[in-house]
Amino acid sequence: MFVDHSFFGFARFGTIDDKVEYPALLIRNKHISYNDSVLNILGEKHTLTLQFDMLLRGNPSNALIPLGDYIIIPNGAQLLLRAKDIINTINAVRDKYGYSKLIYLQGVSDPYLLPILVYMGVSLFDSSLFELRGLKGEKFTPIGIVKTNADASKENLNFCNDLLKSISISIENGILRDVVERFQFSNKASEILRILDSRFYSLSETYFPRRTPRISASSLDSLNRPDLVRYREYISRSYRRPRGERIALLLPCSARKPYSTSKSHKMIINALGRLRPYVHEVIVTSPVGLVPRELEATYPPGFYDIPVTGNWFEEEKEMIGSMLISFFKNNSYTRTISFVTEDLDFIKEFLPAGNVFIRWDKSSNDSLVELVNSIKEIINTENLQLIRYNFAMEKYIQIATYQFGEWIEPYLKDAKIKRIYNSDMLILDGDPVLVYNEKLGKFTINKRSAQWFLENKKFCVEIDDFKPTANVYPVGILNATEDIRQEDEVVLHYKDEIRGVGIAKMPINAMKQLKKGTAVKVRN
Repeated sequence: MFVDHSFFGFARFGTIDDKVEYPALLIRNKHISYNDSVLNILGEKHTLTLQFDMLLRGNPSNALIPLGDYIIIPNGAQLLLRAKDIINTINAVRDKYGYSKLIYLQGVSDPYLLPILVYMGVSLFDSSLFELRGLKGEKFTPIGIVKTNADASKENLNFCNDLLKSISISIENGILRDVVERFQFSNKASEILRILDSRFYSLSETYFPRRTPRISASSLDSLNRPDLVRYREYISRSYRRPRGERIALLLPCSARKPYSTSKSHKMIINALGRLRPYVHEVIVTSPVGLVPRELEATYPPGFYDIPVTGNWFEEEKEMIGSMLISFFKNNSYTRTISFVTEDLDFIKEFLPAGNVFIRWDKSSNDSLVELVNSIKEIINTENLQLIRYNFAMEKYIQIATYQFGEWIEPYLKDAKIKRIYNSDMLILDGDPVLVYNEKLGKFTINKRSAQWFLENKKFCVEIDDFKPTANVYPVGILNATEDIRQEDEVVLHYKDEIRGVGIAKMPINAMKQLKKGTAVKVRN
């Protein structure tokens, strides 16, 4: 019996019979043995038959062996010769068996493929080829394989076990994607990751967590992280600017997050002074793309790090350019001003006609004065009148719309902001409905607002007839709405009776298919 403890999309960390943690390396004659058509896996004996599961017709190399809690892929060495073959096979296994079985891939000889294979959903590996390479004098190290005249088989097993332990920790801590991107000793691993991100984005996005603790954007592969693509698609397709500001002001990013807390952005904000209500500040950055000021503290804009070199890769320029075109197609402004550093000169070709382009020279105040004068000139020339509105409330409506969807906006039209216990709360009829978590840059749901989600069938988990306490397990879940991603705020209900709220800790398919593990962490 296996029990999952943590997920990162397809990847899972757990224990088998409370003894062996997975993802795991199965050692010959210790964890796994074969004798007279009987396969012994972790103390559980199975009689092997020739009844293979041919998921991918026409390709006999894709034969699988269903065996108790496991699906054995016996021909990993052959499948790994072509990235698309291993991807198609693992996808086919997940399509048919979901999370109900652990995937056991045999025949892996490259230890540096372990992170990407776990990321795809493989939980068990065998030790045979790792030991064999050690017997041949090939030693696995953190910087690659080195040749030695000694038997390195035991050291190789220790290396693989330590690596899998680190992968388990990364799943627990929500940083597996960062590990996969950084651990790129294998060209095959890079190839698999790029195919997954490009050709299978829709599938990956469905399972990828809504948020992670941090994004370490250390390579171009980070551009295609499903959570970053998810955000950029929202800005490009769904985002609509606040109702008040009519001058778009494009700004460069800062190392400090949120940007408005940085020294450079404070200079701009102070210089704008009373002119600020006329402008809509939008930050241009990579790998996030465009960040409207009101969303700067949300995920992912407030939670990424990137090496700053002053040089932009062509892929980054293309991404920024595409977003700018879509952004200004969907959001009209009286005028556009770009107040950017020299490295962002490339955005000129993607801006609307009549834009004002000002080079920001941080060594003097002259460019700031030019910015202020340009805004004043536009206000006077266009005879712009200040539209008074509640900036803070507009910001929170934008955040709620981004987090939950446009459907929630009408519910907030009469809401007020109240500061209680060092947190901003949105109040309706004297009752808190949403609480803003400044540390996480998101809203939390309470039972008062839970009814809205139930009425719209959004972020809802239907449970059996019980009162949830600390955790809800999959065995008690009847259904869940398809919009839920791991780490989302969710509403728990039984036959449309609200039973609580909490945070999703599994992908929805895992909630529906498993019996054990924490599906929802209950808040109240």
